[in-house]
Amino acid sequence: MPNLSLQSHLHGYSSDECLLDWRRRMSIAIGTAEGITHLHQQATPIIHQDIKASNVLLDSGFLARVADFGFVKLIPNGANHLTTNAKSALGYLTPEYIKSGKASESCDVYSFGILLLELVSGKRPIDKNLSIIDWALPLVKERKYREVADARLNGDYIEEELKRVVIVALNCVEKTPEKRPKMPEVTSLLKGASEEKLSSLENEMFKTKPLVSYQGTSTPVEISEDVLQEQTALKK
Repeated sequence: MPNLSLQSHLHGYSSDECLLDWRRRMSIAIGTAEGITHLHQQATPIIHQDIKASNVLLDSGFLARVADFGFVKLIPNGANHLTTNAKSALGYLTPEYIKSGKASESCDVYSFGILLLELVSGKRPIDKNLSIIDWALPLVKERKYREVADARLNGDYIEEELKRVVIVALNCVEKTPEKRPKMPEVTSLLKGASEEKLSSLENEMFKTKPLVSYQGTSTPVEISEDVLQEQTALKK
């Protein structure tokens, strides 16, 4: 692809060029969401199993294309999950997948939530043994959305859109699979279809989400249990 992958622009040799302005990031977020939604809405739903920045390719206009279908699984009629070996990269795996190896559409939703946080912040899914969720959540709980934004944007973004993407992302990475939204709803929310629903998600998030890996400060005290479990799963 002419503009390689999202990975190359966030963390690779193209990252110093700062070609991902806010408009392009929103387009990539929505385009990727639409691609995953298309997979999930097939007559026989398809689980991608490997949603990550390196598998989001960018064409000449920086439009997103979900790629690498080497790990896809079809969900048989009547089934709601499949049991497989760990596939996705470190930082994108769901807690339930790490523990049981059961993959479902909600696993793709979780991985996409990580991808959204990565896209808006420019941070890796795991940095210095701290997951991007554990880094972002304390900031969001204090409504410091601006501190989540990638410094390379130099403050040039639409605040309401930034807030929308972060809220959607954190709802995608709910630890309980049943609480995660479906991809059609994710796509709709990213497009700004329901401010009322977004506000409800925000209020619910602040009410119920516990802090992880923090002890009353902004400094991580230890590697989180989920990260340790994920590293173990990928070694098997």
